[in-house]
Amino acid sequence: MPADNDSVISEQAFLRVAAANGLDTSDEDRMADLRGRVALMRQGLERLYEIDVSGAESPSVFIPERE
Repeated sequence: MPADNDSVISEQAFLRVAAANGLDTSDEDRMADLRGRVALMRQGLERLYEIDVSGAESPSVFIPERE
């Protein structure tokens, strides 16, 4: 699991990332709501790192037709 998942992003860092992605960071209530939603999403995504897929093979994307 990536090391940054162990820590919560600071408000200042979140606002810098939001601004760098073109979001209007002047609405404090909206940014607080968005930061909470992002935190919930990260918690949900952390579960994906617990899935062991080491023995699984990816399916072939292209299987040519046989005549």
